Amino acid sequence: MPIQPIDGFTTGNQLQLHYRRWSAPSPDPQLPPILLLHGLASAIPIWNFVAPLLAEQGHLVVALDQRGHGESDKPESGYDFATIVEDDTIAIQALGLERPIVVGHSWGASVALNYAAVHTDNITSLVLVDGATNQLSLRPNWSREQALQALAPPRFAGTPRETFLSFYKRGPLGQQWSAELEDIVLHIVQLREDGTVAPRLDFEHHLQIISAMWDQPLFDLYRQVRCPIKLIVAEQQATSDTQAAFLQMRRQGIEHIQALCPAIRIVRMPDTIHDIPLQRPALLAQEILSP
Repeated sequence: MPIQPIDGFTTGNQLQLHYRRWSAPSPDPQLPPILLLHGLASAIPIWNFVAPLLAEQGHLVVALDQRGHGESDKPESGYDFATIVEDDTIAIQALGLERPIVVGHSWGASVALNYAAVHTDNITSLVLVDGATNQLSLRPNWSREQALQALAPPRFAGTPRETFLSFYKRGPLGQQWSAELEDIVLHIVQLREDGTVAPRLDFEHHLQIISAMWDQPLFDLYRQVRCPIKLIVAEQQATSDTQAAFLQMRRQGIEHIQALCPAIRIVRMPDTIHDIPLQRPALLAQEILSP
């Protein structure tokens, strides 16, 4: 029988953070706990396939809805990395997670990297899932204003439920579509009573996070990390000039990171989309647990 999660809230840093915990009946106290951090405008459910697989191996597994996301509080400010890492640190302490393996997906990888650079004494290892590969402010011919404009989220509030789901079903996830996957996708966003969806992360809060990403000295943070690092990369064939340019920048970023951290493990997943936790959960769980 699959491990059933338990949901709750931690209180600290003037807000409540929603968490979900998976644990086998007798977790192995010798194994480090695992903290899972979602990406920008995502939420806990993206880990629903991966987390039980980790817990089955004896780990205590906790996923957080970070500030402004999911079911956590949504204050008007505090979307810089220092404050979000402080939120997560308070949650880690409240939940008794000692020296966790910290796993971050997409923007969550940048949060995880920031945590690892600050808390070098309270982390076992760092797993970055298709994120934290480039420093936004070093992108050629870009300004903060251009980044905010180019990376602003689509305003999809009011989109009918089935129209929203069709965006996923038309892509690679459509090949493995299930009722459980549909439930995950619908719980990452807000499903309204009128049958339409809306983002859980406020538009202005989203822009605050993009601005914080612009300010993050990403490559300097890699220099400060003292624990083992694994970087998992989703590999796809470019289908446009824009995507080709992005992939080229990512390759250059990874090369720079390898020069900074020669011991880093790079794992490439071919024919894989950015949402690795949904498309390749078993393989991702295996990589999180392997050295």
